[in-house]
Amino acid sequence: MLLVRLADALLDVPIVLPPLVVGLSLLILFQFWPLTGRIPGIGASLNELVVYQVPAVIIAQFAVAAAFAVRTMKATFEQINPRCEQVALTLGCNRWQAFSYVSLPEARRGMLTAYTLAWARSLGEFGPLLIFAGATRNKTEVLSTTVFLELSIGDIEAAVAVSLIMVTAAVAVLLVTRLWGAKDVML
Repeated sequence: MLLVRLADALLDVPIVLPPLVVGLSLLILFQFWPLTGRIPGIGASLNELVVYQVPAVIIAQFAVAAAFAVRTMKATFEQINPRCEQVALTLGCNRWQAFSYVSLPEARRGMLTAYTLAWARSLGEFGPLLIFAGATRNKTEVLSTTVFLELSIGDIEAAVAVSLIMVTAAVAVLLVTRLWGAKDVML
């Protein structure tokens, strides 16, 4: 039980820490982790393959967004009545079948919400990306760092254009999510 509470508390760390600290923590983890030696057959260390490279973008976005998704999924599955799954078990389903035929369909809307929250959070993530992945044009550049890069060279029109793309994408995904969620309620 203590281990579960500890894991639950660790899950909140990326949510409560300032984004720059999350990026710095990832940077420190990959700089000083014991896996800094050369990887046989590749000739590079893990930190050379990750830090300031494309994998750093994915790890930084995942590190922050996953916490929001897991929190939402946890709340979703806690609201599902366990009795339905227990009935499926008594009717001959194994645990996996009961989960996939009973609980998973009930959690569909919560999973969609979790995905949407994680996507929206990772789309706008800036601090961890800047620290851990950098903002290198055409390499680790994503929409949020593009806005920063355009502003840093004084191209406000380009920064506004990229910002509008981000707003349009976010609104479109939220509308599709809401409409799909409303459709599920009607069925």
